[in-house]
Amino acid sequence: MVERHARSTPGNERTHAVEWLPASLDKLNSLFTPSPNAPDCDSAPDDDDLSLEECSMSSLKSLSIALVPSFLRHWVEPGQPAPLEKLHSIAALDGLRGWACLLVFNFHFLFTYTDKTAVGWGFDNENWGLHQLPIIHLLISGHVMVTIFFVISGYVLSYKPLKLLRNHSWEQAFHTLASSTFRRGLRLYIPSIIGIFFVLIAVRLGCYDYSTWVREEGHTILGIDEQHPPIFEDFSVQFADWYLTVVHLIDPWNWNLYYNFYNPQLWTIPVEFRCSVILFLTILTVSRFQVWIRLTLVSSLLWYCIRWGRWDVVLFLSGMLMAEIDLIHGIWENTAPPPIPIPPDDNIPLHNGHNINSSDIDDYTNDLEKAHHQPTQASFPWTTRRTFWIAIFIIGLFIGSSPNSSPGKTPFFRTLAITLTPKYYPEPHRFLQSLGAVIIVCSINHSPDLQQLFTNSLAQYLGKISYAFYIVHGPILHSLGYSIMPTIWGYTGKATDAQYCFGFLVGWCICLPVSIWVADMFWRGVDVPSVKFARWVERRLLVGGL
Repeated sequence: MVERHARSTPGNERTHAVEWLPASLDKLNSLFTPSPNAPDCDSAPDDDDLSLEECSMSSLKSLSIALVPSFLRHWVEPGQPAPLEKLHSIAALDGLRGWACLLVFNFHFLFTYTDKTAVGWGFDNENWGLHQLPIIHLLISGHVMVTIFFVISGYVLSYKPLKLLRNHSWEQAFHTLASSTFRRGLRLYIPSIIGIFFVLIAVRLGCYDYSTWVREEGHTILGIDEQHPPIFEDFSVQFADWYLTVVHLIDPWNWNLYYNFYNPQLWTIPVEFRCSVILFLTILTVSRFQVWIRLTLVSSLLWYCIRWGRWDVVLFLSGMLMAEIDLIHGIWENTAPPPIPIPPDDNIPLHNGHNINSSDIDDYTNDLEKAHHQPTQASFPWTTRRTFWIAIFIIGLFIGSSPNSSPGKTPFFRTLAITLTPKYYPEPHRFLQSLGAVIIVCSINHSPDLQQLFTNSLAQYLGKISYAFYIVHGPILHSLGYSIMPTIWGYTGKATDAQYCFGFLVGWCICLPVSIWVADMFWRGVDVPSVKFARWVERRLLVGGL
């Protein structure tokens, strides 16, 4: 892709580098979340009306509260109780998505400054870092996290319609498919386009001037020189460039990966949309068939996609297959028995597993917290099953940590890559990572022990803001990250590995909280309203009675 010409700015304005993207985004996002306790300053004037000063103070207070992250709102806003949310049946996948998004942040934070995130331990006889070892490498590997995103999307999007089909609720299943197909584009593209628009505003406010100079001076960006927002002198030219970016982003006919200049991390969004439509079409096509026929046809389609190297579609279809198989076995209706088996002579009553009564996975049931289970076998077989799925999870982590660069020439993965990866695969590193992602998701679904890692409050919070986090972290790293790293290394030094890594740690500790803070506001101000807007549009367009 040819880089566009950008206006560079002298490097002596480092103080300007800290006044920028977060402040701009904050002011815009906070307008979407006014405080519910704010007085109505637009009512008709009378003797009881608030003064102008009181209205101003109230608006300022509402604005300040809106800037507070959602997990702290109950501390600063009177009458706001601490959020108590129940877990839905497949909440572990939300938590997995949240952790995966955090690791994507790690990858994008590091890969700009070093190429070591792409290579594995022992590659080329000169890469012996602890962070490059299998499994540990996942902490800074972004590509495998994208494969996990796609498997989760395939699973979650197909879970409800497949469940309805298994209950022979044909009409409701078709309504669900129609609704999901209509809303999917709005769900994905509205937040993405708004996020890119915020980057446009940040560019015009000068938030990228210093970071552009850092990128061009050649001493800091030593890894991947990623696409960076262009800076044009004329606003009309800048806006036209932004408009063309949006046009290419939402183009459904181009299957090439599109890395735009304003937020290149959004290359996954068109992929998500196209694969979602294929998934919905596949479910509709096989919806009236017997289960074994459905599984056979989808498996054949999956193999066909592998043959043509469509790794993205493979992951969505793998998620669909797992959802169907899990529904057959009812794993979400009966999770694991307690770790300590109940003796037969105990007087504690036993109950059947708590069933998922709602057909919609959005209806919270708290079944992971309150379900009671009846052991069906002795403790030894159950212990064996627990150990089995944990072992499978570790195997998935190992395979998924296959490096992006030359896995066939990397110790630990050489044999796997040569033996398993199809010769015709256009992106060979994607195959092992995709296989690892499928194994990881499958093992988590079957292991209540592993689910505890993803159903805790931190994981669930990261899952809630994951899409917003994914959208905003790139622009923050390109503006804040690029701007502060030269200064940080100016203090810590770069002569030794310890100094270099300590500078990374300081920059990470600054960029991560800012990214989560902005993501929280973007989630409340853009992401959640966009979901509601899509549902509102659908209701307005529905034919009466449907």
